[in-house]
Amino acid sequence: MSRKISAARHLSDDMYRVLEAVHAKRTKSMGEAERLMYSANNIVKVKFNKKENCLNVHFDDGNWWHYCPDGTWY
Repeated sequence: MSRKISAARHLSDDMYRVLEAVHAKRTKSMGEAERLMYSANNIVKVKFNKKENCLNVHFDDGNWWHYCPDGTWY
């Protein structure tokens, strides 16, 4: 994948697909104003959490979520 966001360039292609899929589902559940605050451009750090088998996705406002391979987030 050549067009990865800078905060997630280190992810494998499979992990990056999880990020994209869960992020798309999550943003669809938001209102328009919240969508702007949590766009992919606002992601500042992504770290694989081996213990929980998910991605910890950090945003520029300090909030973060777990993005899981099964398509869920929390």
